[in-house]
Amino acid sequence: MKDIQYLFIDIDGVLYKGRYPIKGAKEFIDYLIEEDIKFICVTNNSSKTAENYSKKLKSMDMKIEKNQIINSGVATVEYIKDKYLARNENLSAYVVGGEGLIEIVKNSGIKIQDKNPDIVVVGWDVNYTYEKMKKASLAIRKGAIYIGTNPDITYPSDEGILPGCGSILASITTASEVEPIIIGKPKPLIMEMAAKRISANKKKSLMIGDRIDTDILAGKNFGIQTALVLSGVYNNSELLDSSIKPDYVFEDIMELYVNLKEYRKVHK
Repeated sequence: MKDIQYLFIDIDGVLYKGRYPIKGAKEFIDYLIEEDIKFICVTNNSSKTAENYSKKLKSMDMKIEKNQIINSGVATVEYIKDKYLARNENLSAYVVGGEGLIEIVKNSGIKIQDKNPDIVVVGWDVNYTYEKMKKASLAIRKGAIYIGTNPDITYPSDEGILPGCGSILASITTASEVEPIIIGKPKPLIMEMAAKRISANKKKSLMIGDRIDTDILAGKNFGIQTALVLSGVYNNSELLDSSIKPDYVFEDIMELYVNLKEYRKVHK
């Protein structure tokens, strides 16, 4: 780990759980800033904007600016702009998701509408209803392009493990009988966007996450080292059962921070 100079960090389950920061998160971010280790937060949670995330993290004493955060909503809009918007200036979308995702889509120039949209975009939505599932599945059956921001089935919170975007996608997929195009981790697009933002060198990069199926697999697909923290969704037994193995495993970000700091100190 002595050569690590670029970090890709998941947020939910790594830096905080719901309303509470995870032990060591503040110290870890402070250390990265002091040591001039470049980092970017890469999250599959599309319900908030980068600005919302930055405000929440700063309220927990983590000095992370909005340009240091990229989520699956941003990656989804970039994908839509590249694939479809350039060919159709009147592109419309029905969005199932939080206010952050709706804002990102709207600001991109895509018209938001629930009747005969060109695209259905589905993200994590804590206010998900049967009516939303109905509108989305009907639009998809009529030919709308079906895009999911991320496949996370669950979401780590201070209440426990909650249904995630993948659970919402499962209901719409079942109802529409169409599989979505997935944009977020473990797909490479969001990692490529994040790497470009910090000019990352893959040989000196590390992905830190709490999910094997998205975070760790994203890192491996992108060709960088990976570290799993057990403070979010996965535990030791699930790690043992998984065919995907991270390069490093830590109880939480505090243990990772202590090890990284010590290793870099010894190998200076």
